[in-house]
Formats: sequence, C-alpha cells, structure tokens
Amino acid sequence: MQASSAPMTVRDWPFPHVTIDGYLDAGEYEALRRLFPTCPPNSGPTGYSHFWGDADFDALLDAEPAWRRFFDWTQSQAFVDICLAPFADTIAREAVVDLSHPRFVSHIETRRDKEQRYLGKTGLAPDQLFVRTDILQGNVGYDRRAHVDHRRRAATMLIYLCDGDEDEMVGGDLILHAVDGESVTIRPRHNRMVLFPCVNSSLHSVSRIESQRHPRNYVQLTVSSSVDLWESERPGLRQALGRRMRALVG
Repeated sequence: MQASSAPMTVRDWPFPHVTIDGYLDAGEYEALRRLFPTCPPNSGPTGYSHFWGDADFDALLDAEPAWRRFFDWTQSQAFVDICLAPFADTIAREAVVDLSHPRFVSHIETRRDKEQRYLGKTGLAPDQLFVRTDILQGNVGYDRRAHVDHRRRAATMLIYLCDGDEDEMVGGDLILHAVDGESVTIRPRHNRMVLFPCVNSSLHSVSRIESQRHPRNYVQLTVSSSVDLWESERPGLRQALGRRMRALVG
C-alpha cells in the first residue's frame, strides 16, 4: 500500500489536525472504492459497519487483495509512526503515558470492548498500541453529536471513499469545534484523509445526512492503548469543553 509522501502539515486550530487530498495511491484507492462492501446493520458510530473480527470483514480480506493490502498496512509499526509523528510535541505535552517510543502490537478490540469505558485486562503495556481498522457507511439520518473519542485513543485517521458533492449529499460533513464556538467544516472528498490526535480538545461532530444518492463510505483507523492516555493539564479546559458540548447538543 502506497500513501502520499506530501508533508504532514499540522493545522493547530481548532485543535491539531492534518488534511491531505489524494492520500492513497490512485490505483489502490480506486480498487478500494470500487470494492467497498455494503455494510450490514451493526453496532458502531454509523449503525452500518464491518469491524476486524467480523466474519464478513475477514471474508472481504480473503477475497479482495486490495483490502488485504490496505489492512496489512494499517497493522504495522510504520502506520503507528505515521499517525503519531506529526503530533509529537502535542503528545509529549498532553499525554499521561510516555509515547515517545510507541510499540505496535496486534490486538483485536471487539465490538463489546469498543463500547466499554475501560478495557479489561489485556496484558498490554500502556505504550503498546494497537490499530482499529473499521469500515463504515453513513446513510440518511446519520449524524454524530459533538464528542471526543475514547480516552484510550492516541490518534484517529479518517479516509473518505466517497464525494459529498458528487453524491449530492446534504449534510455528512465532519466539523471540528473550538471551545469558543468557532468551527472548521471538512467535506467528504474522494481519497481525502483527516488525521488528529485524540487530545482533550479534539471535539468533533458530523452534520446530519438529510439526503444523498450513495452512502457516505469511509474507513476509520484508530491508534489505541489499552489504558487512558489523556488528562487535561490546562485549568478549566474540561469544564469549557463540557459547556461547549452541552450547547451543541441543545
């Protein structure tokens, strides 16, 4: 699997993030897009998903070499480094675990595990990080309220395999929120990648899909520890985020 060698330019507002268009090799992207599976009703943020460990997910990897190559790329030390390196200073400042030398480990976080606030005993050290590779579809009615990801997540990468305008999608935009009420809107575009560390200020949402011609297809890749990684070191941040989240959900 080949990904863009474009520099990871970090935008610091409203919280650290990177956006790169044309992220995956064009031929590999087209194969993934063309072979994107229909996701059955399931647990997960969109309600339609394939998770590693599902029989359908494993069957997809066995049947489609492009998806196998993509999955194998995500399950690697190199991928962990790709996701964390751009935010090294932020992570060093805000994480409560030393992630200066993160170590990739292969580990399946089950659907049940994902819904738990804390994982049970895994035998993993805090700096041993695993990668969730989730295939997701958003249909009409899908939205996400403003939230931050699990405290055990180190970083989240989203890769869109659709185009909001091409699919006449009303809604479905990723919105990055600042504590002061301002925001940045990111439209789903073919082969667009968004990456951010899951710091306490990484408040984000998805606007409700009111209509569309085709599903909002994307993959969500989360680099994760088995323990909480983040605690606020800035007085009042948690309270300010709480007020902002309550205002957004009305």
